[in-house]
Amino acid sequence: MNQVPLFSSARELANLVLSSNLIDCAFTKILELKRGQTALPVQYRLYQLSSKCTIVAFVSSPDCTQYPLPGQGDLDRSPLFDFLRTEEYPSVSINRAALALFTPLHDHLSGLTDELTQIEGQLIITGHSLGGSVASLFTLRLLDGNLLKPKCRPFCITFGSPLIGDFGLQHSIWNSFFLHVVSNQDPVPGLFLPSGRSPLTSSHSQTTGYKPFGTYLLCSELGCACFDNPDLILGLLKVISSEVAGGLQDVDYGEILRNLKERAICKGLPQVGERFADPFSAGIIMELETIGFNQTKLLQHNIDINAMIRTMEAETRRLIQKNKVSDAKKLNDIKRDMAQLEWYKKKSEMGYYDCFKNQGSKRDLNVEQFRGNLTMYWEDMVAQVQRKPQEEGATFRTRWFYAGTVYRRMVEPLDIAAFYREGGTDYINNGRSLHYKLLQQWYEEDVKPPSRDKLDSKKQKVSGILTEDSLFWAHVEEAILSCELLKSKNCTLEQGKSSWDNLVKFEEYVMEQINNYAASPEIFLRESSFMKWWGLYEGYIDTCSNSHGSQLINFMKKRSYMKYG
Repeated sequence: MNQVPLFSSARELANLVLSSNLIDCAFTKILELKRGQTALPVQYRLYQLSSKCTIVAFVSSPDCTQYPLPGQGDLDRSPLFDFLRTEEYPSVSINRAALALFTPLHDHLSGLTDELTQIEGQLIITGHSLGGSVASLFTLRLLDGNLLKPKCRPFCITFGSPLIGDFGLQHSIWNSFFLHVVSNQDPVPGLFLPSGRSPLTSSHSQTTGYKPFGTYLLCSELGCACFDNPDLILGLLKVISSEVAGGLQDVDYGEILRNLKERAICKGLPQVGERFADPFSAGIIMELETIGFNQTKLLQHNIDINAMIRTMEAETRRLIQKNKVSDAKKLNDIKRDMAQLEWYKKKSEMGYYDCFKNQGSKRDLNVEQFRGNLTMYWEDMVAQVQRKPQEEGATFRTRWFYAGTVYRRMVEPLDIAAFYREGGTDYINNGRSLHYKLLQQWYEEDVKPPSRDKLDSKKQKVSGILTEDSLFWAHVEEAILSCELLKSKNCTLEQGKSSWDNLVKFEEYVMEQINNYAASPEIFLRESSFMKWWGLYEGYIDTCSNSHGSQLINFMKKRSYMKYG
């Protein structure tokens, strides 16, 4: 039997960061900021290293950790982080001390966020101690807002940062964007952990209290090791907190990084492998001993590492087997549902968008099930990509690029139809699912403008295509609403000007789709919503004093669309 891969994504992530020098650059800027530190509880600064790399560093006052106030270790809910809630974890709590530092800064950080939206390349958010907690919270806000340019993704590196959240945060889809560097001589990461039994003494995961999230790089004089199992990390942090003598001394992470510079992540101790027939067990024990946690020490803290390894291995094998079975079944089901939608599209005389919107037959109702199945599948696929390390996620995206694009072009118009059928307005801002936005973003990162030869080829095949912009029908619906507003007696001068400007932009947009053979000929079917828009618009411009002879108006009045496709 093949062995289960061991912590591959965590180790690859840490090796990548160390070998790229990003971790050194991040800590250098933290030291630079500390040298000019004032009495403020937390400070930050943006450093533009080059056109390809930007660092934002946060540091907190030493008093925040040296003299923590009563209750600072409590977990609180904050509306600023309600976006982290899911159906499975409807409540997400954040460390009170971190919130107390971050919340007053939130409005001020909006200016920094605006500045970051203009950059491209690598963005590193970093911080030390509670400054690292603030850095983590700021990174989460950036990831949620999806405000950055497509090729700019934030990556957070913290040094000696306390845990900041509970079980709900640990299940965030953004785990792979965080690397936490922790010395085995630094008690601060476990500062707010309660005393008592280790979380590793029970086979049942705790559902309350602190839970680590992201990848942890634990360091000692011998080297370092990487872990992403939250229960194991939590137990090790408790051991560090209980064993380090002398209070909350300032750990020299600069010296730690200098020691690591010539080392690989857990090069390994050869004698460990000789004691274990199972490479999975040997690998975990090897990494633990590298950072000073032998089995004797762990047992002194009621941590039965062998029991933990057995649980981890069983869960990993069960998950792999489950995925093998379920993925094959899911894939067959998805192919079947896509085939059903293609058949529905072919049989829809007024166009499948308007057939589904009007819900005129039982066949239209059956499409709801296919649409729901496909949406659940692709939401899960996109969430998986978000959880993977960036390099691994990019490979995954490439492999599913074509299928995801076809799904988006086929199914999102049905979502748009349902949205406007129920009386919605402005689907793009008020109704669009995050997974569609990400699928489109990934497509636009990879797609190239069509060449003349490719346009000629598209012209030959246009009769059978799906409209390339999955938002096309949302633009049509908004154009219809603009026409209806212009014809309304209650339309104000300002509303009229805004609606007219939107319609002129819509004309240009549609003509661009036509010129690039990116629109399906079904948009010109007599009963389609697009032709409904044209009927309204043509009637308006024929009586309008400021009408204009645009390319699209000429195209439609001459009925040139009859030859399209």
